[in-house]
Amino acid sequence: MSVKVEYLSGQSEALWSVCFGSRCIQFRTEQGATDYAATLKERIDAPHAFPRTHHVSHSQDH
Repeated sequence: MSVKVEYLSGQSEALWSVCFGSRCIQFRTEQGATDYAATLKERIDAPHAFPRTHHVSHSQDH
């Protein structure tokens, strides 16, 4: 998944945006945005263990 940090020009105040997937989160500082983006990227790239599922058979007594 792509994680992008962008400066939002044309705003009444300086804003930075971190976009990933279809979501964007705004930050008031570039440092806050880049820190968040770095942590998010680390979490996305980290190895993930998928939960193991087991099949439970349901017997029906009639």
